[in-house]
Amino acid sequence: MTFRKLISAAGIFTLSLVAAVTPTQAEGAHWVASTPKLQMPEGWFLIEVPAVLQTSTKAGKPGPIYVFNRSDHALLKFKADGRFDYEIGHGLFKNPHGLREDADGNIWTTDSGNHLVLKFSPEGELLRVYGRRDYASPGWFDRDYNYMFLDKPNDVAFDAGGNLYVADGGNFRIVKFGVDGNVIKTFGEKGSEPGQFNFPHSVVVKDDTLYVTDRENRRIQLFDLDGTFKAEWTHVGYPYTLAINPEGGFLMTDARAEKLVWLSDEGEILGSTGEAGKELGQYVSLHGVSPRPGGGLLVSDIFNWRVTALDRANKH
Repeated sequence: MTFRKLISAAGIFTLSLVAAVTPTQAEGAHWVASTPKLQMPEGWFLIEVPAVLQTSTKAGKPGPIYVFNRSDHALLKFKADGRFDYEIGHGLFKNPHGLREDADGNIWTTDSGNHLVLKFSPEGELLRVYGRRDYASPGWFDRDYNYMFLDKPNDVAFDAGGNLYVADGGNFRIVKFGVDGNVIKTFGEKGSEPGQFNFPHSVVVKDDTLYVTDRENRRIQLFDLDGTFKAEWTHVGYPYTLAINPEGGFLMTDARAEKLVWLSDEGEILGSTGEAGKELGQYVSLHGVSPRPGGGLLVSDIFNWRVTALDRANKH
């Protein structure tokens, strides 16, 4: 694999596209894996990339791309064409993990190192903090305080009413917050029975159901929005990050098998792509996934230090 460094007058470099065709059984498609043209300021590099997100404009066209990585410049915003825009929250992160967008376009981060969930405006203004920096705990309830701390928060999701659900991994639970930022309830504990967790890693809400990747129990659990257990999907491998597929069903990363997996709305495995390795279409800790407006996907690869674009190949 070859990279070409192009220096512009603005001091920005671009990684040239190098494509590889990667077969998959998902929906009978073939996929082209390529390196997206993300222009980084000179001297900046992506290091261990757990999450990537491409948003859409109000017209449904491709919007900004956000990359969350473990360098000194952790949360980076790029324009839709890959030009660097600006850094968000410099100095606020310790071990970046999850990245989501809410219905209002706000950007949410989870950090399993400093135990914080942060909410930023689309312009990068810090709007709200959940948890206590560098302090892992289930909460602080002395002297009439009722403040919910967190322990390795991994991911967040939102329902239609704007309520927030946090996968609080180290506390083996889900925490539900209201739109005012106050705690509504928690549910879950360590274990392998229905409604228990062994490291809840990712959460999404679809319609009236909360989906939780219960990673070390190798299952996805389904709950109503009050936390009542509904069902579980087993035999899905090691579910890491879950995303809603705009074409129906779900996208799931499995960092043990190094595969991106397509799931139906009923949890049936439709297909997968990827394998362990260093080349494009191969991964070492495949972690984040984001559908791209207009088609295609972005995935993030922690130990290969990169973002990969996946697009359907033309059939002949």
